[in-house]
Amino acid sequence: MFDLTGNVAVVTGASAGLGRQFALALARQGADVAILARRKEKLEGVAEEIRALGVKCLPVQCDVTQIDQIQSAVDEVVKGLGTVDILVNNAGGGSCIPLEDLPDEEWRKVLSLDLDGAFYCMKYFGRVMLEKGYGRVINISSILGKGGLKELPVIAYASAKGGVINMTRQAAIEWATKGVTVNALCPGFFASEANGPEAMEAMNDFIETRSAM
Repeated sequence: MFDLTGNVAVVTGASAGLGRQFALALARQGADVAILARRKEKLEGVAEEIRALGVKCLPVQCDVTQIDQIQSAVDEVVKGLGTVDILVNNAGGGSCIPLEDLPDEEWRKVLSLDLDGAFYCMKYFGRVMLEKGYGRVINISSILGKGGLKELPVIAYASAKGGVINMTRQAAIEWATKGVTVNALCPGFFASEANGPEAMEAMNDFIETRSAM
């Protein structure tokens, strides 16, 4: 499909779910991969899978809500793998709490993870890309960033993911002439560690009525 041999990719939230799949997909195309997440033991398991594909993998424990940990991760990746060519901003999460009942601290927690974390990873890893005049940033938003949803009360998550989309547009404009492209993906609903059977059952009608195939 395409050859990423010689490229170094960074994937946040890579200990499970989509992050793990993104990391494996990039590795299958030949990229060396740095995988970031809070759960070091989970990262080690993913790293073994990636190394089995014949590429390098560097697991880095990092909480993307902590700016100092992001800065340290950048240094560790550059030291261990030499550079950064691709960043997949995947780390994220949310909660199902009605707007009127949402605790203030939960609002800040979700925005810190989903929006602030993506921004700071883009900022600090992006500096490495800008310095050499080449890079690819893929921000993972959500279908919930493009509209409201009556089935689940996800005001904080939807707000943050909507912010990721417009942040991507602005970043793409600012870096367009500097060799770094910025795009966003908006996944829909699927079974995962975060989306258990109860959530998937609640979303069944939504999925069926909005899926053409």
